[in-house]
Amino acid sequence: MAISNISHGNKALEFIDSRIRSEKYRGSRSSQHNRYVMNQIIDILTLLDKHSPNQAMMTIRTTDISKRPQNTPEEFIYAQFCDEAKQKAGIGTQDAMRKNLFVDIHRMGFIERYDKNKNPIDPFSQHSVKYVSISNQGLKLINAKNILDKYFIFSKGIDTLLGGYIDTLLDILRDKEYGIEKISIYEYMFFVSAINTETSFNINIDQAIDLIKAYRTLTPIQRKSVIETLKNEMKPKNYNGTKINKRDFHNWHNKAEQVFYLLNQTVYFERRGEQLVLKKGQNCFTNTDTRLDRSLNEKYQYFVNHGVSKTSGFELHHVVPLAWSENIHHFKMLDRWENMVYIDAFSHAKITQNKNRNIILEIIKDDIKLSDYSNNEVYLKNVDNILYKTTNQDKMKNYNIDLLTTIK
Repeated sequence: MAISNISHGNKALEFIDSRIRSEKYRGSRSSQHNRYVMNQIIDILTLLDKHSPNQAMMTIRTTDISKRPQNTPEEFIYAQFCDEAKQKAGIGTQDAMRKNLFVDIHRMGFIERYDKNKNPIDPFSQHSVKYVSISNQGLKLINAKNILDKYFIFSKGIDTLLGGYIDTLLDILRDKEYGIEKISIYEYMFFVSAINTETSFNINIDQAIDLIKAYRTLTPIQRKSVIETLKNEMKPKNYNGTKINKRDFHNWHNKAEQVFYLLNQTVYFERRGEQLVLKKGQNCFTNTDTRLDRSLNEKYQYFVNHGVSKTSGFELHHVVPLAWSENIHHFKMLDRWENMVYIDAFSHAKITQNKNRNIILEIIKDDIKLSDYSNNEVYLKNVDNILYKTTNQDKMKNYNIDLLTTIK
């Protein structure tokens, strides 16, 4: 199978060919099976807070109902909680809650999960779970004063679940210089989901933009041929060997469908057919054009205030991600040049792979260090890894402190 034969010399098709040769062709791990909207998650969290108040740990079922139909006495509260969730939210059987919904809700940051010894577990690890409790972020979601704030908090959770792709998509869709006003589900599958990944086909945002534009030079018939060829060739039955060696277009597409479904639940985007676009109207910001201009203006302000020019291999990065906003005021605070750094693509990829958690800015002589609360560090050596004016160090550091104090 060689997709590039459809249009010889097209860089986008050559990239797709190289991507599907990798066993990691589907990209980073994310939610894939669950379908829910914000109100359903709020209902589940509200019931969790009701049945296990004051952030107490709830004992959950650890065995499928098919293997052990009866609940043990310590699981009765969990069973009642799931029954009420199924009635109110329409989702959440005992097995589905434990194996699917709680996994996503934990990765969003709205609950905590614990092992049999009541030790907290990493939300993205494969680990047996015995207890759950609502988190501070979960309480913040259910107690938010208005629907817009709820959407911002929920969007922050989805960004965490998806590994920081909201900021990546905002960068692409909000920047007039790119000229990208919408992204199709296949453009997301092939190119956007490859940005800053730990894969052999890793690319940066500028490279993704070039590939999207190359893909768009294909005629509609050629693009249809690409999809049909992939559908016919990427079937598990067509491959020998282990599961790692197999390719499954249907599974890959389902993953992208789930991502688009979740992004459509955020305050930032809406899905129109097969396209993802920026959300318009009062549900998000009062004026879409002003928002786009603001993004471009703040980008230019960084270059002006730091006295640097656009440089190949460097990318503008928000230290505290835009998607961490919990209300419109937060978003405006984060969308400032003082919260930006112009860094090399490799350092940017390391931050993205750490799910954009390197939000603490420290000054070390002429260099800058970005770290998270678990001591994962990205060291940015001046000129080599970051382009900025050192006389702005105090302003950048103080603004970072103010942001971290305001946005917790």
